[in-house]
Amino acid sequence: MGEPFSPLHIHQGAVLSGRTPGVFITADYPYYRDDARNWADRLGSLKRMGISTITVYIPWRHHQVDPAAAPDFTGRTQPNRDVLGFLRLCADLGLSVIAKPGPFIHAEVNYGGLPDWVCPLNNPKIEALLNAGGEAETWAGSRAAADGAAVEQWPLPAPFSPEFLRLTVDWMRRVGEEVIRPLSAPDGPIVALQIANEGIYSNGQHAPWAYDYSPSALALFRQFLADQYRAIANLNRLYGGEYPDWSAVPAPRRWDAGAAPQRYVDWGEFSAAYMDKIFRAWAEPLESSLPVFINQNPPLGAPYGLDAWLSRVEPERWGRVEYGFTNWVGDVSADESAFHRYVLTAKRTPGPNLEENWGFAALYAPAYADASTSFYQTLVILNSGATGFNVYTGVATDFPDRNLEIVPKLPYPDVAPVTAQGEWTPKAEIVRWLAQFFNLYGAEFLACRTLKPAAWGYSLAQARLAAWPPAGDSGAPQHGLHLGEFQRQMRALRLDYGLANLETASVDELLAYPFLYAAGGPYMPAAAQRNLAGYARRGGRLTLIGALPELDENNQPCTLLREARETLRAVPAVDAAGQLADLPRTEVVKGEADLWLRSHPQRDLHFLTVLIPAEGQTSVHLSLLLNGRRHSLELTAAPSAGAILRLENGRVTAAILKGSNAYLGCAVAPGCTFDGQRIGLAEPGDFLLLDGQTASLPSDLAAEKDAR
Repeated sequence: MGEPFSPLHIHQGAVLSGRTPGVFITADYPYYRDDARNWADRLGSLKRMGISTITVYIPWRHHQVDPAAAPDFTGRTQPNRDVLGFLRLCADLGLSVIAKPGPFIHAEVNYGGLPDWVCPLNNPKIEALLNAGGEAETWAGSRAAADGAAVEQWPLPAPFSPEFLRLTVDWMRRVGEEVIRPLSAPDGPIVALQIANEGIYSNGQHAPWAYDYSPSALALFRQFLADQYRAIANLNRLYGGEYPDWSAVPAPRRWDAGAAPQRYVDWGEFSAAYMDKIFRAWAEPLESSLPVFINQNPPLGAPYGLDAWLSRVEPERWGRVEYGFTNWVGDVSADESAFHRYVLTAKRTPGPNLEENWGFAALYAPAYADASTSFYQTLVILNSGATGFNVYTGVATDFPDRNLEIVPKLPYPDVAPVTAQGEWTPKAEIVRWLAQFFNLYGAEFLACRTLKPAAWGYSLAQARLAAWPPAGDSGAPQHGLHLGEFQRQMRALRLDYGLANLETASVDELLAYPFLYAAGGPYMPAAAQRNLAGYARRGGRLTLIGALPELDENNQPCTLLREARETLRAVPAVDAAGQLADLPRTEVVKGEADLWLRSHPQRDLHFLTVLIPAEGQTSVHLSLLLNGRRHSLELTAAPSAGAILRLENGRVTAAILKGSNAYLGCAVAPGCTFDGQRIGLAEPGDFLLLDGQTASLPSDLAAEKDAR
C-alpha cells in the first residue's frame, strides 16, 4: 500500500478536505458481478476518470451461500468472493472505499442480496414484514416463477424478528471483524461505511401503511407509545379511547376522518424512530468508528408521496448516521414530478448523492443511453443541496452468476461509462470533465450560494397526518399538495427556495427568508404555530395556505396564529407566482431553461448552471443580475443537457458546454457569449474550458445511434 488513507471527515453533510468542504465524487463498482481478473483494469479506468473513492456493496448472499459455513471473504470458494483482495487492489491504486455491507442491498441482486435462508418461507422462525392489511411485503427471490421469465416474489423478513436480527447481527459482526476493521483507514482504504439501502428494503419512501405491522414491530410501537405518554390515561385522553393497557392500543391501518389526529402523527413518528432503530441495530455490530451513511431514495409520485417521505425521513434522529440519497426517480429533464421530488431529496438535509444513474437505460429509461441525461441530473442535484455525486455504476460487467441473478440482464449495467470489455466511452469522458471541474472548483462551488428569497415551512406532524387521507378528500389536510404546487411555481419563476422545519427552527432562522409559505388546516403543533407567529410579528412575510389552525398536538385550542392574524396572509391556494414575480433575478429573455446562480459572499465569483429541459430549444438568452449590474449571456446547448460556467471578475473562466444528445438526435455546436466574450466550438460536440485549457468531444451522432 502507498500513502495512508484518512477516514472521511464530514461537516454539515459535506466531506472535508482539510478544513474545507469539497464536492465529493465517487463511483460504484460491483466487483461481485465481475471476473476477478478484470478488477485491476477496471479500477484503473475509474481512477483515470478522475475518481478517487469507490463505493461497493458486499452482498451477504454472495459471500455466505451456506448458513452452516463461515462467509468467504478470500475467494476460497469462488475467485470473485475475494473482497479482501479487491480492497487491497483499491489501496494499491490509491483509491479509497466506502464499504456497503447491507444486509439488504437491492442492486438488482436476487432477494436484494439477502441469502435464501433468511426468507420466512425457508425459515419459519423468522417473521415476515407485514403491511396494514396483514399481507407480507415481498421482493424478487432467487427462483424463476412458473413462466420462466419472472422471478418468484418472496416475503421480506421483519427487521426486528428475533431470529432474523440474530442472523443479521452475526453477518455484520463477521464482515466488520474480517473485512472492515482490518482494512479501515489509515492502514487500509475503507474511509466510510453505508448500511441498509434506501430506507430498509429500498422502501424508505413508501406509505405509512406499507410497513411494519409484524408482531415484533407492533411490540416496539407500543413501547414507543409507553415512552411517549408514560401513563395509559394520558393516551386515552388524547385518543378519546378507553384502552386498558398498552397492548390493547391498535396501530392505525386506514384513514378515519373521525379519529384523533394524534393516532396518525404517532404512527408516523414511530416509523421515523423505527428506521433510526434499525440503522443503529445494523451499524453497531460492525464496531467501527468510521462515518456511516444511509442512501435514502426520493419520494414516490403518488398523491401521498411527499408527506409519506417526510414522515419517515428524519435525519435529525440518526445521531452519527450521515444523510445520503439516491436518484432512481425518473428522467428529471423530461418529468416535472421527478424533477421536484428529486430536488426535495437534496433540500431536506445536505449530503452526498450516493447513486446517480450513469449506466442504466434498458432497466430504467432509454434517455440514459446518452451522457446528457446524467449530466443534467448531476448538476440539478448539486445545485439543490447535494454535496457530492456518485457514478452508478462506473463500469459494466458481463459475468453471470445465478446465485446473484436468476434472470440475467447483461451487461450490467447496459450503458456504463466503461463497457464490460473495458472500453472507454464518451460518457467516461464527460465524467472525467465533471471530476476535473469539481476537483478544481468544488470548494468554491460549495462556498457560493444561490439567493433564496422564500422557503416552505413544513411541520412533520402535519405531513404525518396528511399522508393518510385518500386523494380528493378536500376536507383532509393538504400539506403535500400545497408543497408540490409551491415547488412548481418557484421553478416557473426560476427562483431557488429553502425548506424549514417549523417545529424545530428558531424564529431567527426563519427570518433568513423574506417570504415564508406554510400549509394551514385545523391542526398544527403549538411549536410550529409559535414560530410562525413570531416570524410574522417580526416582519417576515408569512403566507398560510388554507384555514388558520384551531388545535395543537394535545388536541387543545391553540390561537397563536389567530392572534397574529393581522400580520400574516391567509389564502386558499399557493400564490407565490403572483407575490414573487417582481423580485430581481436572472431572466430568460429567449428559450426555456432551469437556472441556478451561485454567488460568493466576498468575491466577484459566481457559478451559473443553465439546463435545458427535454422539450426545450437549443438556444437560450439570459439577462443576469450580478452585483447589481445586468449582463447578457447567450448559450447554445443540447436539450436534456446544458452548461455550467464559472464567472469571475466579469469573465467566463471555466465551463462545460454539452452540445450533443444522441438519444434526442440533437447535435449542435456548443457556444456561450457573455458580455461579448465568446467560448465554444464551431462543430457539434461538447466543450470544456478548464484552468486556461480547452478540450472538445466531437459528436458522432450516427455512430452513437448505431450503438443504441
